[in-house]
Amino acid sequence: MMLICLPVICLAVYYTPLLVSLGWHAMHGMGVNYRGLRIQVPLGWTADAAPQKDDFPASPQGITLEKQPETLHFESPGPETMYFNVLLPDARSTPSQQAAQWESLFRQSHSPSEFNMSRLADLSADMSCIQATPVTINSAAALACISIENGWVAEYAGSQAHVSLFLQVASALKTKPQGLQQVPTR
Repeated sequence: MMLICLPVICLAVYYTPLLVSLGWHAMHGMGVNYRGLRIQVPLGWTADAAPQKDDFPASPQGITLEKQPETLHFESPGPETMYFNVLLPDARSTPSQQAAQWESLFRQSHSPSEFNMSRLADLSADMSCIQATPVTINSAAALACISIENGWVAEYAGSQAHVSLFLQVASALKTKPQGLQQVPTR
């Protein structure tokens, strides 16, 4: 019996990240709702299921999707993440100004000496994205996207192989969150 159980236990431990993802999907399905946004959670990914009671209306924390390596192989890259949040109205700036501030922050956090920056083309008209790829690691990418029309921001950090998956999830965020009308200035 021990000879049968030991290999099964070793395989289960080795494939723990994959099994955790499958368990998450069995419990939660293929997506999550966050402040009016329906966010698709692809297979192999999990969503942070932190209680939304800690998420105050004036300061949304957003939701993070995470993809662990499929196995506990020692040379596997770290987790990949997708982050989504609502774009809150701001009495001091217009949505276009917020988008410009968001882009400026992304560019500041990705030094031109370490990252090649590019604006992604061929996206839906209501979505704008910037991509930063490390100069030294061609297989990695960081993206930041915003949709003023639909009221959300999204970020990705991980493998180039999953950029199109991130863009697919982000472009599906069509539901405008509740209460995102422009705050009147006084």
